[in-house]
Amino acid sequence: MHRITGEFRWNGLVWWLHNVGTSTRLLVFGTNGARIELPPGTECALPMPAGSVSFVAGPTPYQLLYRADEPVVSMRAPDAPGEATIEFGTTLTDRETIYLTTFALSRLRGSSVALLSYAEVAQLWNVSEKTVDNTLQRVRGRMKQEGVRNTETLEGLVNHLLAHGRIGLSTLHAIEEAHPGTLPR
Repeated sequence: MHRITGEFRWNGLVWWLHNVGTSTRLLVFGTNGARIELPPGTECALPMPAGSVSFVAGPTPYQLLYRADEPVVSMRAPDAPGEATIEFGTTLTDRETIYLTTFALSRLRGSSVALLSYAEVAQLWNVSEKTVDNTLQRVRGRMKQEGVRNTETLEGLVNHLLAHGRIGLSTLHAIEEAHPGTLPR
């Protein structure tokens, strides 16, 4: 093709896919069954070591197979790029950001695509599962009011936030710095 649609980036911890297009959505399918939708201008971590990236340009579908030659997880902490984050859409409170980032902990570290359970997140932050659930229900309600779809399930909500850069490695590093020793390594 004559245009660049996406770009893989290694940050020293995990591979990221950045959608550099302006109108094309990228669909990432991991060999482990994970599926991530990446709208134009967004990026996401690729916790799966192999898979495919699919997109449609005009009437033609394309599929690129990838395999990570570097280990998916590294012990070196990445440098946090940029000086500021601009947030679009619903603003997440600190508590919401902490819980949602904790759900995605294994994905962000590249160790698994599985999300932590409500019980695990509640135990890590020393709150009840109901507190975690109520917090997520408020986020889902605000997103529904804004017309965001597919956030009814925890998987859909976390995928949306990761794909749109609302939570990510920089969020995880900020939480680890503010709450040392709380999150497991």
